[in-house]
Amino acid sequence: MEDGVTPKAQASTSVETYKRMFEEFQSSAYDSRRESGIDRDYYDGYQWTAEERTVLRRRKQPDNVYNRVRPAVNGTLGIVQRGKTDPKAFPRNPQDEDSADVASKSLRYIADKNSFDETKIECFNDLLVEGTCAALVGVDANRDIPTDRIPWSEFIYDTRSKLKDFRDATWMGSAKWMFEADVKAIAGADPAKVKEITDTIEAGAPLSVDDSFEDRPEAVMWVDKGKRRLFVVEIYHKEGGVWRHCIFHSGGALVQEDSQYLDEFGKPTNPIVARSIYVDRKNNRMGIVRDMRGPQDEINKSRSKIQHYLNTRMVQEASPGAGMGSAEEARAEAARPDGALPSGWQIVPQNDVVNGRMEMLREAKSEIERMGPSPETLGRQNAEQSGRALLARQQAGMVEQGVIFGAIEDFEKRSYRAMWHRARQYWNAPMWVRVTDDEGSPEFIGVNQPKGPPIIDPATGQPQIDPKTKQPMEGEPVMDPTTGQPLFGLKNNIAQLDVDIDIDSTPDTANIQQEQFQILAELAKAYPQDVPFEDLLEVSAMPNKRALIEKRKARAEEASQAQQNNPQAALQIRGAEAEISEKENSAELKAAQTAKTVMETAGLAQEQMAPPPPQPIPAAGGF
Repeated sequence: MEDGVTPKAQASTSVETYKRMFEEFQSSAYDSRRESGIDRDYYDGYQWTAEERTVLRRRKQPDNVYNRVRPAVNGTLGIVQRGKTDPKAFPRNPQDEDSADVASKSLRYIADKNSFDETKIECFNDLLVEGTCAALVGVDANRDIPTDRIPWSEFIYDTRSKLKDFRDATWMGSAKWMFEADVKAIAGADPAKVKEITDTIEAGAPLSVDDSFEDRPEAVMWVDKGKRRLFVVEIYHKEGGVWRHCIFHSGGALVQEDSQYLDEFGKPTNPIVARSIYVDRKNNRMGIVRDMRGPQDEINKSRSKIQHYLNTRMVQEASPGAGMGSAEEARAEAARPDGALPSGWQIVPQNDVVNGRMEMLREAKSEIERMGPSPETLGRQNAEQSGRALLARQQAGMVEQGVIFGAIEDFEKRSYRAMWHRARQYWNAPMWVRVTDDEGSPEFIGVNQPKGPPIIDPATGQPQIDPKTKQPMEGEPVMDPTTGQPLFGLKNNIAQLDVDIDIDSTPDTANIQQEQFQILAELAKAYPQDVPFEDLLEVSAMPNKRALIEKRKARAEEASQAQQNNPQAALQIRGAEAEISEKENSAELKAAQTAKTVMETAGLAQEQMAPPPPQPIPAAGGF
């Protein structure tokens, strides 16, 4: 639940209307949510029903669970977690290239500070198992921009929505149990609302919520009087083309206002980003676990039945009336590893039944493995192949799961766009954004920094250029005494940056990078002048390489500075270098002349040693 930061608009929708919206969601989404809850049970390993366990115990049959669902889901999660994605801003105009770089690094800062990668994996888990994930991209009291995951069990939405990304939904929100003190914190200092909360808890409420919203321990009413808790619902809904925000409980509304969050056009918007993988024709939403439940049941039941066959024996009399003792005694002896069958009894072989069960078990295992990431995608096959070949096989293995990865990519992309909208709206004060690169070296970018007057070069009358940044140099910022605003504007004014947000996906390519480094190292051995040591150091995976690079740069700068401070020494060094170069050129010239002389001498000797040319034969009748 987010505290409002803008003045509240006049309430137009009644609390009773909001209650009816929630109750309609309960009734229409009950079957879908119940099935999604079963999907979560399968992931968690609860795959036998109570009735099935009772039957198995009566048969003395094992009720073991061989969970193949969780590894299949975790393998898909691991592919996304192992890969790398970065937000990327693209300029909408040629002059906005610098703005795009600032936007990209600002988004990286937001994501790093609020651990968005972890939130994304948690949301992806909801997406794969229950079939829907949701998160609210808001702003806290410190102007940070967290992306708060809305657990599937708390997410509510317009059940008439048919699209996977909920673009056609007219409302969505969250519903959960909250303690009295937390609810009063949302109400703030309004004494009427505080009293309303207390009265509601004391009076109780006859309305009930279904078991998919049940807390642990269970609570079935809007009010839990014993623990002083209320069932609180937060809804963002579209009314007259404008997104509004309401937080309410059974006794009344805590917040009713236009949405405090704005889109890129400055209009109130819905801050919740939601996504589903599959939506059927009845608008039921589901994940990949739904298809795994059948094969998983087959695995559990086939293995249980096979174990039962192996632990028991079917016996029969060799001929009617020939068996000594009872059938139960013969069956018990047959089941023992050292048992002795009574005379007249024999074991009935069941190899055909067991083999059939084994074949069904193998097929079920193969089917459920096909639903998860393939061995090629996980890199479990052909480990001796090169990194590039392994990457190609991984990409081929991900074709069938393109819809799944496309869903989480869409969720991530829209989350970054919402972060950017929050930054443009709320980052209106000077601040510094810190971005850490791959080598761990932080980079600081000033956002909304006041500009100073340009420093003019008196010799040319033009602004002086900073040799490091290649940008015009500025003096100290000057503020307007009347407005308190900088006279020369702001640098990197977030609110005015016009960019498009996308994400740059990079797979795990450590093996390829290692191969490329080895190729470059071999080139450095063959051509040391063409492949400097600094280039090798940049592409290497050496730890703390940034510190070594900085030390080498510092030594080079000291040498250069020493030469500038001592021109005579620099002149002597250049003279020595010229003398060495001249000697090398002279040596090369002498070597060339020597080689030419040798070749000419060899050619002359070869000419002298060659046999004389044949004499022409006189024509017949020449006398």
